[in-house]
Order: sequence, then C-alpha cells, then structure tokens
Amino acid sequence: MSDLDRTTLLVRLARLIADDDADRPLESRLCHAYLAILGGDGAAITLSYTNTDRVTLCTTDDLAARLEDLQEVLGEGPGPTAFRTGAITVADLRTDPGPWPLLADAARSLPGAAVLHAVPIRPWDDGVIGVLTIHQDGTDVPADEPAQFLANAIGVALVKDRPDESTLDDGPWAARSEVHQATGMVVAQLRVRPDDAIALLRAHAFSHDVSLSAVAHEITSRRLKFSDDAESETS
Repeated sequence: MSDLDRTTLLVRLARLIADDDADRPLESRLCHAYLAILGGDGAAITLSYTNTDRVTLCTTDDLAARLEDLQEVLGEGPGPTAFRTGAITVADLRTDPGPWPLLADAARSLPGAAVLHAVPIRPWDDGVIGVLTIHQDGTDVPADEPAQFLANAIGVALVKDRPDESTLDDGPWAARSEVHQATGMVVAQLRVRPDDAIALLRAHAFSHDVSLSAVAHEITSRRLKFSDDAESETS
C-alpha cells in the first residue's frame, strides 16, 4: 500500500471521526468509522481478547455485542483465533462452521449472523493487543491490506503510550512545542477535541513509520493537512 493510499484512508478516518457525535467516546467513533470505510453490518473492538483482562471497548449494534459475548463464553471463533495467531480470520457461520462448531450452532438463532471478519490489532512489533471484528449478512469481506492497516492505525490511536513518545515531555522544547502546535492545527481543521487530534497524529506517524515530532513538523509546515484537500497532500 502506497503512502498516498495510507494518507487517503487516514483522511477518511479523520473526517468520519470529526463528523460523528463529539460526545461519543473516541473508541466508539473509531469503531463506527472503521465499519463505514470497510463496509459490513456491525463491528466491535475488543482488547486482550483471550486474556483475563479482556475488555470490549465498542460494539456498533446489538448483534455485534452478542457475537462478542458468545465468543468469550464459548472460547472459540474468529476473534480468539485472530488474537492468538495474529492473522486475519474469516468465518462463514452459515455454510462452514470450520473449527468453531459451537459458535456456528449458537449463531444460527441470530438473524444476520452470517460472516465474521476478525482483524488482529497489532500497532507495533510486540504483539497483538486486540481484535477488530466486522459481521455481515453477505459474503464479500473487506480486502486484507486496508483492513489490517486501519486496525493497526486505530490501535495506535487508542494506546496512548507509544514507545517513541515516552520521553517526549523530557525532549527538546522545540519538539514539544511543535507537537502542541500541530495538535491545535488539526483541532482547527477538523473541529475535534485535542485528544482526538493527537490520536490521529499518532496513527499517521505509525502508518508512515516516522516519529510523532516528524508528523508535527509536516503539519506545521503545511505539507500535511487533514482538511478537505488532504487527499492531494503527501508526507
């Protein structure tokens, strides 16, 4: 995937977050934005999928919530498999139960529970932190590359302690100042809260494998924008 493709996806993500209800938590807006970009009927974000500290941050609808609950109770499904293997996992619960017969049997009573598309969230190289799941009544699943890229970028936006940011507050004053300035510019461009703006900066830094301060410099020098003409910009 090219830098321009990544930037375009992040711009769409930013616009959808900005257009959503500002009172809704960021994780919920990210989940709804993911669903809007990739298509499907519902989505969920669950962290630490098979661990004792498992937590579902967002479900877009009742069916998504029910499917997450079933996978936790039964201990099987594409979500747990994606978390354990780090690979995108797809289940067609109507035609092929695969290695998840209990889930397929339970899902038969749920209208619309046809296909589950589970994408591991792995923002950095130290493992999978959760799973982003889409359910849909049809069989056309999202393409793997954009699905994985967006899941990883959302992971970066959700996790506030990226390793290369841990010393940012102790770094050069100019670098800290530029990050704050860039955050303010994104707030003005999208009319989002500062926490949302810095989350988008983190996601962009991740997607282009650069530091947060480098992204901030691109924004303050007006080479990168998240406003209407951003799709024509590259970093």
